[in-house]
Amino acid sequence: MSSIAEVDWKTPHLWRKTVAARTAAPALAGGVETDLLVVGGGLTGLGAALGGVEAGLRVVLLEGNEIGSAASGRNNGQVIPGHSKASASEIVAAWGPVTGGRYNEMIMGAASYLFDTVRRFGIDAHAVQNGWMQPCHSAAAMDRSRKLYDDWRAIGHDVEWLDGAEASRITGSRYLGAWKARNGGHINPFGLVTGLASALEGLGVTICENTRAESITRDGAGWRVTTAGGTVRARKVVLATNALTRDIWPKLGRAMVPFRVYDAATRPIPEPLRAQIFVGNVGVSDTRHDIRAFHYDVDFRIVTGGTHTFWHRAEARGLKRIQAMLRDAFPQLGDLAQVSNYWEGTFAVVPDRKPRLFRLGDGLMFGGIYSGRGVAASLSLGRRMGMNAAEVLGDDDMPLPVTPIRTVPSHWVATQVANHIHPWHRLQDRLG
Repeated sequence: MSSIAEVDWKTPHLWRKTVAARTAAPALAGGVETDLLVVGGGLTGLGAALGGVEAGLRVVLLEGNEIGSAASGRNNGQVIPGHSKASASEIVAAWGPVTGGRYNEMIMGAASYLFDTVRRFGIDAHAVQNGWMQPCHSAAAMDRSRKLYDDWRAIGHDVEWLDGAEASRITGSRYLGAWKARNGGHINPFGLVTGLASALEGLGVTICENTRAESITRDGAGWRVTTAGGTVRARKVVLATNALTRDIWPKLGRAMVPFRVYDAATRPIPEPLRAQIFVGNVGVSDTRHDIRAFHYDVDFRIVTGGTHTFWHRAEARGLKRIQAMLRDAFPQLGDLAQVSNYWEGTFAVVPDRKPRLFRLGDGLMFGGIYSGRGVAASLSLGRRMGMNAAEVLGDDDMPLPVTPIRTVPSHWVATQVANHIHPWHRLQDRLG
């Protein structure tokens, strides 16, 4: 498997090409003192900065590359108000009615909070809140999806159930049924994070890009974070480094599995075909183990993606595979099932697919690891982390358990398995 470092974040990709460029903030130079330091400029970190500044804190945010360079700016763009794997009742069973109920409530509202934030700050992120749906490819998937739908409906989520004919009509592909979250949708993720960063600067947050945190040490009642160009002293620190976490804190990198994926997009699809495929401009992620996920971008390209077991000749193989998948899923596309954009990225997963909040020390917290459901969840969880730093929320008030570091057992083996299991997933899908 290729390493995280081999993904070149500077390479132009579709999301960067279709929104206005943002001038990067200057790197940190010298010493700074602040109430809250956020390390990591993805959606979790931006959410933490927003929660902190709204609570009255002075906030500094350090981004090792530039805003939008990692998963938060390179992902597929689905805004999904649902869990990665568990049902709502399974979350309650795992975390109890108070914390589990609080987490379910956060996830139910996470997509709406994201879209409301976009509207609040006038962010040009091609936001479309026309719903997200998960169509079912097999009878077993139908049973599981019905459980997800019934659980969400029982606690008041704005969801609906679609029979096979309706699911197939909306998607333009063959499915047995689907559940749909009406407040979901899709977005240009690069436009989202760069626009939110600019909005935060307008609220008084100091952002330093191309500023990698190299060490974190105790400094009296607070913390000292060193970089190549200076230091930050802060009363509270939020680590929001997620998949790019390495050795910034002992064992933290072993608490998650980096998972490499690619995204791809077609040429723009003409209007007559748009009346047959993704009717109503919804977001779609189906139930396959080797997930088929789709939505239109601002110019009506179909955005989708996948992953490789081995990454030699990755782009050529990815283009061929995506084109074959599109022809199978949407035969009405004909010659339009051609891919014109390809890019790669890395996100973080854990075996149980539940995000983590780690208390690393007094005033030092890590949060993240969304296992493919991060666009909506990360902004909402990050905001609560900022509120926790401001002591508006205590650890017992957070929407998931705050624990010491929990490393992934047999981390190297788990990483290899996660990144090489795709042939087995594809066989499972063929067998139903």
